[in-house]
Formats: sequence, structure tokens, C-alpha cells
Amino acid sequence: MTDLNFLSSLGCKVIFDHPSLSAFNSGGNIGAVIYPATADEVLKAMRLLEKEGAPYRILGNCTNVLIRDEGYDGAVICTRYLCGIEASGEGRLHIAAGESMPKLCKLSLEGSLSGIEGLCSIPGTVGGGVAMNCGAFGREFCDVIEYVDIAVDGRIERCATERLNFGYRTSDVGKLGAVVAAGIKLAHGNKHDIAKDIKGYKLARLRSQPQGVSLGSVFKQVDGVSAGYYIDKAGLKGKQIGGAVISQKHANFIMNAGGATSSDFLDLGNYARQEVDKQFGVKLKYEVDVV
Repeated sequence: MTDLNFLSSLGCKVIFDHPSLSAFNSGGNIGAVIYPATADEVLKAMRLLEKEGAPYRILGNCTNVLIRDEGYDGAVICTRYLCGIEASGEGRLHIAAGESMPKLCKLSLEGSLSGIEGLCSIPGTVGGGVAMNCGAFGREFCDVIEYVDIAVDGRIERCATERLNFGYRTSDVGKLGAVVAAGIKLAHGNKHDIAKDIKGYKLARLRSQPQGVSLGSVFKQVDGVSAGYYIDKAGLKGKQIGGAVISQKHANFIMNAGGATSSDFLDLGNYARQEVDKQFGVKLKYEVDVV
């Protein structure tokens, strides 16, 4: 066991032997979870952890994070309490990493700002959305990002998008440090039209995606084709291992049908990967972050 008692000196909220943060409601305990409320507290936590040589991860709301059943022996810096949204004119917004994507979309609607309507039902935080370049309905978060403020090497560095190598559900953000905020630029639009689009996207998501305990899309698209297409064609809808089951509604969702463990999730996910590879020669890659 890693001794993390030195974290008591941080001065911000720290919970030791913290239950799993995963939205899949599975996984073992985490050695310590740090909840900084400011960018300076993020820096202080990172400096101390690096000084002591302790392993750590940066996580947000964990809506697409699976914690293994054995837990995580290191520390997690959880940025969900980094809050604040500031408008600077011309459709520009500066958003702290802990703000939720639905709240950002709601405030954008109130300000008649367009560009992220398709992201309105993504449940995670802005920090996680930046790191994984979240997207839906043909739009990606990077389409509107101008810069990202990252805690790195003991300071907050403002990085332009060109440095961050955004791609499909990926970026180099995590290699640099911890997202503390992002700047986006939206276009002024008609409030009625924006509201109509948001409603349409929400209805489309409701019709196509299952409700219940999951981590959203399990696998990335393959050359523009949904992983769910291949999993469905492989006849795997309804396949269950332990408490984890492939949704009948959308084959790229693994649901917690009750009492599922993280091992159930991974065993089922890996089984789906093997079957798709065997039947179609297609190699699926996880979109979910496994800790």
C-alpha cells in the first residue's frame, strides 16, 4: 500500500480510502481522493505528489471511467469542484474544468450562443470533455475550443489548440498535465433555433441510447463506423456476463444490470472485441478510461 498520509498537509478536502468514483457503480477503493477548489490547489497537490513520488491520476466526474475491482492504490486529483464560467464578449467563454457540459450548454442557450448544441446530453465535466475531445452528432468539443489552461511543471500554462493534437475522442492534454479551465468561442444565434436544436438532439439521444447505469459508448468508431454496428451484427445484443449486459437498444453500451463488477464489464467488453475481430477482422479500441 502506498503511504499517502502526507496529503493531510494540503489544506483542501482529502478523503482517504475513498470508494470508487466510477459512474458504473463498480470498482475498488482509491488510496486518496483530493478535491481542489482552485487552480492553485491543483498545483499544490501535484507538486506534493511528485515530490513524494506517489502515483496519481487526474479525473473529473468519471462518467466514462472504470475503476478496476482491486481499486487504485495511488491518489486521484478530482477536478469536479473547479467551478466558474466567465463571458468576455464576442461569444467567448472561459470555463473551469469542473463545470458540467449540460450546464455549459444551458448557459450558452441563455446567452443565445450556438456551436455546442449537439453536446448538450454529454454528462461529464468540461475538463474530461477537453481531455477526451468529447463529441456527438458530428460535432466535437475541439471545434469551439480556443485554448486550454493546464497545470504543468508547477505553473498554469495556456495552450493553444494547435499544441494539443485533438483527434477523434483523443488529445495530448493528459500527457501535459491537468486541465483547470478552457476557453471557447461560440457564434451568436437565434435563441429559439438553438433551443429547438437542443431539444431535437436530446430526443434523438433518448430514442437511440439506453437509460440506466453505464459509461456511455464503450468503444470508439472504426473508420467512421459505429462500434455498435459491428457488435450488433455479431449477434451480441443482450449478451451478459455477471451483472454486465450489452444493451438491446444500443450495442455499444454495457449496462450494469445489478451488482456488476468492473471485471464483468471488462470480460464482456473483451469478449465483444474478440467476436468482432473474429467475425469481421475489425479491432475495437476502448473509449472508456480504465484505471
